Amino acid sequence: MHPSDHSTKTLSSPPVNYRLFVGIQLPPESRRALALWTGSLREALPFQKWTHPQDVHVTLCFLGDTSAETADALADELRQLAAAALPLTLHAEGLGVFGPPAAPSVLWAGVAGDLDALAALQREVAGACARHGFPAEARPYRPHLTLARRYRAAAGPFSRAALAAGAPTGGQPAWRVEDIVLYRSHLGRSPAYEPIGVFPFGSSEK
Repeated sequence: MHPSDHSTKTLSSPPVNYRLFVGIQLPPESRRALALWTGSLREALPFQKWTHPQDVHVTLCFLGDTSAETADALADELRQLAAAALPLTLHAEGLGVFGPPAAPSVLWAGVAGDLDALAALQREVAGACARHGFPAEARPYRPHLTLARRYRAAAGPFSRAALAAGAPTGGQPAWRVEDIVLYRSHLGRSPAYEPIGVFPFGSSEK
């Protein structure tokens, strides 16, 4: 779906900004497998907010507040970029955290598979975003799937042993990446992320 499909009612009104990012979606079967895994983690890893299964994704580039006009222009470039891309395969593997050791802010699953192809795709997407006024982040790209946020400090210090024990021994089912997605974020809603543009690989169709 083209971003302009969502913006035709607002272009003649005062400017409306969308909170956007570009990412990779998971197919339904991978979301279901991930939901079963995270369900088994909740008791051992008591975080306050768990990601809705439909919201789990691999971020490629975060944009933040974006005008409808800029979103349309970026969507056109993302469509062309995707048309020249080839499919790749990824899967979730292992667990990690961001934030203070005793009370992490984010619980995430690692991403494995065609990481060189993923890194190349991320660089191209970041370059497209930069050309539309969104500079690339200075920190290295670390692909991951955010599973939960805000560890419950009242449960006691965070246990890295529980983190290691929660990782599945056989990893998660692999999925084939065949498109990139322009997402709109809706604060206070669950699921929070709305795909407003899906751009298939190896296709020039609009």
